[in-house]
Amino acid sequence: MALKRRRVQWDVETILNKVRRGEIEVPRFQRGKVWNRKKQSEAIYSLLTIGLPDLVLVENESGKYLLLDGLQRLSSVADFIGGEYKINLDSTLTHIDEELTEILEGKSFEELPDEWKGKLLSSELGAIVYTGVEGFEIAKEIFTRINYKPTPLNQQELLMILTYDREKTPLLREYGDKLSTRRLKGFGILARVLAGYTLLKRGIKDEYFNFKRYYEWLYRWLKETFNNLSAEELENLLERVLEFVELLQELGIDIAKAPYWSDVVAFLLVDSERKKLSPTDYWIREGRDRVEALRKSSEWIQHMQVRNKQKPNTLRERMEIISKYFPM
Repeated sequence: MALKRRRVQWDVETILNKVRRGEIEVPRFQRGKVWNRKKQSEAIYSLLTIGLPDLVLVENESGKYLLLDGLQRLSSVADFIGGEYKINLDSTLTHIDEELTEILEGKSFEELPDEWKGKLLSSELGAIVYTGVEGFEIAKEIFTRINYKPTPLNQQELLMILTYDREKTPLLREYGDKLSTRRLKGFGILARVLAGYTLLKRGIKDEYFNFKRYYEWLYRWLKETFNNLSAEELENLLERVLEFVELLQELGIDIAKAPYWSDVVAFLLVDSERKKLSPTDYWIREGRDRVEALRKSSEWIQHMQVRNKQKPNTLRERMEIISKYFPM
């Protein structure tokens, strides 16, 4: 088998013309378009800033191409230029080029300034091209191998990367490892505790209920608050978190296995600080009794039974229940 590969660099307009002329085809074993409008919009932003990963094509003897990888990226660009959607960027992601963000947001391709239309059409989109592919089975094998990817980053790992700080992130990870070593779950738990703690301290309880997704809620805090804490302040806070976690463990509550208890820890932190008590003193005086009353309440038990059924208001309901036992 004389399988060879080369890299080519085309601009967007050239690639789309090839698609229109039928020179680039999508094999039937490819899945269809699955990206939502936010992901498609982010592809446009990336193309205009850092670029997009290469497409993967197989070239046959007639000079036509089979698209093995990059359908979502290519269709995002084609659909936008074809007028099928307006840009709707993901507010939970960082957009370094604020000027470009303002230019793109809410615009269709036709509504963009001519300068940016031209920049998009002339943006380069690379491709790895295979030749010497004998038979459809070889093409399927290439497709399988390029899509046999390592375990993707989970939410907690992505959060750590997006909020990385040379001084503070190692602290979060160090304390997180004491909670759990399962793919940085501890980092996510700590971030969630501190997010709830910060919002409660600000007295913005209702803000809990406005987030459509847990990720948005968590990332918003990390983005806005994480860099405002000194390393010393963060370490002191983390020590108190860990102390409450250990106190919960005495009751048989493993926060690493039941991360929804991290919301309770946020309330414990705020209430103990408000009353100027150390975690242990607060626990002895009233914290333990409040937690016991909460976990034995029928509404908490019922909430725990349905928490994994993706109910739209799960987080809101949890906060409302907890706040009855830890009134601020």
